[in-house]
Amino acid sequence: MSRRHLTLIGLGILIVAQLAVPISMIQKRELTLKTGKVFRFKTAPVDPYDAFRGRYVALDTTGTSDVPVKDGCEYHRGQRVYMLLSTNAAGFASFSGVTTERPDHEDYIAVKVRWHNQVDDTLSVDVPFDRYYMNEKMAPEAERVYREHSRRGKQDAYVTVRVRRGFAVLEELYVADMPIVDYLKSRKSE
Repeated sequence: MSRRHLTLIGLGILIVAQLAVPISMIQKRELTLKTGKVFRFKTAPVDPYDAFRGRYVALDTTGTSDVPVKDGCEYHRGQRVYMLLSTNAAGFASFSGVTTERPDHEDYIAVKVRWHNQVDDTLSVDVPFDRYYMNEKMAPEAERVYREHSRRGKQDAYVTVRVRRGFAVLEELYVADMPIVDYLKSRKSE
């Protein structure tokens, strides 16, 4: 084989590899959205300002930031752990435990440790669904409505998250049991 043929084969392999990575990432998210188990998480408002990432509604899922751990293990920043999921009587999910080994069942999310508070024996983790991206024009109004519905008294804002094999994908943000986009459209038509 000539040098030219080897170069073309090498270039072809490089192109396939560069296309395979983003395609597999997209496929993983889409497969999770289609076949993953749905969990609902209550939310609380957060300041969403970020000039570099575009418009979004910033989310703080309650019950997921500081999780009690009673296993006597020491955790370090950046460590991958698996948060076990449970659902309460109202149908909302929370983290019920943590393990360093991948569980055999589907009801867990792989996350990274932010810090381990050994005094309170709680674990703070980075959840993979803390932003709901949407249309640039609708995002400021959605943020205002979301904050209004996350305050004490109302607290009827939540997100649905699809989970498959430890991978979590934010599916929808709800306000008053309506998807946020539908809620905003219904308010405009009033």
